[in-house]
Amino acid sequence: MQLSHTPGRMSASFDEPNLVGSAGLVPALALTGRIGLVELADDVLTVPGAKGCAGAKVASVLAGMLAGADSIDDLDLLRHGAMGKLFTGVRAPSTLGSFLRSFQFGHVRQLDAVASRTLCRLAARVPGLLPAGPVVWLDVDDTIKPVYGRSKQGAEHGYTHIRGLNAQIAAASGPNLAPIIAAARLRRGAAASAHGAVRLVRDAIATLRRAGVDGQVLVRADSAYYQQGLITAIVKAGCQFSIGARLNPAVRAAIATIDDQAWTPIVYPNAIVDPDTGELISTAEVAEVGYAAFTSHAAGRVTGRLIVRRVPERNTRKLAAAAQDGLFQVWRHHAVFTNQSAPLVEAEKTHRGHAVIEQVFADLKAGPLAHLPSKSFTANSAWLAIATIAFNLTRALGVTAGGRYPRAETATIRAQLIHTPARVSTSARRHHLHLPTRWPWATAWQQLWTTIMTT
Repeated sequence: MQLSHTPGRMSASFDEPNLVGSAGLVPALALTGRIGLVELADDVLTVPGAKGCAGAKVASVLAGMLAGADSIDDLDLLRHGAMGKLFTGVRAPSTLGSFLRSFQFGHVRQLDAVASRTLCRLAARVPGLLPAGPVVWLDVDDTIKPVYGRSKQGAEHGYTHIRGLNAQIAAASGPNLAPIIAAARLRRGAAASAHGAVRLVRDAIATLRRAGVDGQVLVRADSAYYQQGLITAIVKAGCQFSIGARLNPAVRAAIATIDDQAWTPIVYPNAIVDPDTGELISTAEVAEVGYAAFTSHAAGRVTGRLIVRRVPERNTRKLAAAAQDGLFQVWRHHAVFTNQSAPLVEAEKTHRGHAVIEQVFADLKAGPLAHLPSKSFTANSAWLAIATIAFNLTRALGVTAGGRYPRAETATIRAQLIHTPARVSTSARRHHLHLPTRWPWATAWQQLWTTIMTT
């Protein structure tokens, strides 16, 4: 492919007032209108100076995030070309920045409530957005978002030894269904992984129930969340858990009781990366044993299954030490504490599916969470809350478009369905969007338009 003319015979100028670069925002904002997002935010939010216009400001930030904005200045992309003909109530970046900086902790919690109710309304409007099967997976994890600048409130060095802020997320998914964010919190950078997890999980479960999810909820998490308070809260909520167990002396003693004949070989269809060594693992063995955790808590003792996966040890120093002791085979163990009733191999495989939450983090960091744009901690908390709404709304657009989009990455949906250029014409007080001919994703875009705009 090459230029059809020499560069000297071509010119460019920004002088066309009837073009828009993100025509997919039209059905996206129409969907927010169908679920009453602006009115909901106006009713719930009590941010100073935003009475009667909080919903419009939230919608402006949301629309910018849908179009790829990852900072407050980037929200100015909503004011190009013919966007003024298609949308009203668009606010300038300076206004939106002042709005976010006006948030206090209570206002952030109000915005969390808006995000929760928005998800419920989206689920009612878009069938297939939330899992409807007998089992619902709720994955809980946190990630460090690096930040720069000494004025960032709450920025600290966390477990990754990187200075940043900590985002904790609970994401719901099901078989062949992409994850949806049910709850999210922003925390200081040095926060322990499980800090605040009890409330986060309770809020996420309550949101799923209000959204009509009546299947059995299985909460999955890694060993950083192996805490009595969290597991007890999950059981009291009537849910199941599958949480990585720390290899403390009690767990090691339980593993030692497993008979050598009880181990079942498993072969991975595709090699996976070992979380400790980074090596590829293609074979392993699993076994289980009954286990009572947190026995030191008089009223907090929890019984369940201890599912153990073992793989051959590759650490040369440990192998050398074992050889001196006269051992021929050395294993490395990974334990999971669970109360689910699935067969052994299926239960272990289900727990490994917890890794899907890493895709959620990757999608957020490739979009609105590429930056936490303010020095104010509460402003960044509000930014994360709106980012979760944008994530879920993007997933709703993908489900509505059908085809491969229900499971597509948000960056794909943004590039192929939202960033569709169009020329706006007006006739008889009606606007018409002229889209590119032979647009590769025209069928999915038309499906999105027809479903949202005409029903």
